[in-house]
Amino acid sequence: MKKKSLLLLLGAVLFLGGAAVPAAEVMAGEETELTAEASGGEETESAAETMAEEEPEIDAGAESGTEGASWTDYQITIAGEVYALPMMYEEFVSYGWSLQDETEDTLEPYSYSFYSFQKDDMMVTAYVLNLGINTMPIEECIVAGISIDDYYWSDLEETVELPCGIVLGESTLEDIEAAYGTPTDTYEGTQYTQYTYEEDYNQEIELQVFLESGVLEDIRMENFVEPEGFDEGEMSTETPQSVLAYTKPESLSSDLSAYEIEIDGDCYELPVPVSVLLEDGWEIDADDSDSVIVAQYFGWVTLRKNNQSFSAIVTNDEDYATTPENCWLEELATGGYTLDMDGALPGGVRIGITEEEFLAILEENSMEYEYTESGDYHYYTYNSPSYGSSCEVTIYAGTDSYYEKDTIISVSCEHEL
Repeated sequence: MKKKSLLLLLGAVLFLGGAAVPAAEVMAGEETELTAEASGGEETESAAETMAEEEPEIDAGAESGTEGASWTDYQITIAGEVYALPMMYEEFVSYGWSLQDETEDTLEPYSYSFYSFQKDDMMVTAYVLNLGINTMPIEECIVAGISIDDYYWSDLEETVELPCGIVLGESTLEDIEAAYGTPTDTYEGTQYTQYTYEEDYNQEIELQVFLESGVLEDIRMENFVEPEGFDEGEMSTETPQSVLAYTKPESLSSDLSAYEIEIDGDCYELPVPVSVLLEDGWEIDADDSDSVIVAQYFGWVTLRKNNQSFSAIVTNDEDYATTPENCWLEELATGGYTLDMDGALPGGVRIGITEEEFLAILEENSMEYEYTESGDYHYYTYNSPSYGSSCEVTIYAGTDSYYEKDTIISVSCEHEL
């Protein structure tokens, strides 16, 4: 199953681009990652050029089940019944639609999947979206998009109609442009022309008119916003078992491949729960930290101790939203311009030792490393078998600083969950 993840950026929702997938290619229950990609294919006219053109007047009062609506109302009439997106899953299936393949799928926050639904001989693909803060079963999520392919409808008596009289299997490009004006984007392919009308990311309709028939054959409508009265769920303050099970090391290992760090005399194995640092005297700056970290996602926290502070990303590995102290720090650093505190890494790598001493430790342990330099600074990365896991040191090689020349001035360690 394709899963499309809607990303948060620094604690804020970064909504929500999506590459267009023709309805005929959508399989029930597929998952794919959501990105801010543009629709595939060539643009025959840019949005900047079309903005300067005068759009034809829209006949919002055309005779249809969506009379008086425009495409930005995200309404679609299927077999005489009007659907306004978004709607809760429960409301959608109350119209008689049933999921084609039984599933016990759940959706993480800010993600969606698409599924095939059937009602009598009719078939549609529905985009099921979770905008809550907890991982939810799809039955408690939102239907925020619909895709309909004329391949499944051409022999049916039932009709599919959009506002202003645009009808599946009947309307032409000229009809669409007369009703909705100049499209935001036009793609002209070898089999069809696609008009996209976009209000915002994932608030759009895509209409494909095939060259052979000359009429509308594919419709995709998305409106990824919260329905009126939507309840995002509640945060749990329960401490996860994985956090309770964490054991703090008493001292650093002699093994350079261990993901550990010492800060101001306290040792941590990464990833480390935020609550462990709180026990060591650090405090959360509530004014500069996220108060709720949604399920299976991340947020920001600022920690302060003895007039020192640092901000870091924290990760929530649970299926429910929780507080920052129940989340995990996957990276810690000290020294240099981060924290004015002593620090060390396993195997005797410590702030203050010389570059020569550091390289001798790596050589003695047959540890490979990567080296870069910038100005007066030398950077070493080692113990990095994969992305998200590494140890790093910074060495000052200049003379115009209070740092001692050719010594380690900062250390950091990263290890993802």
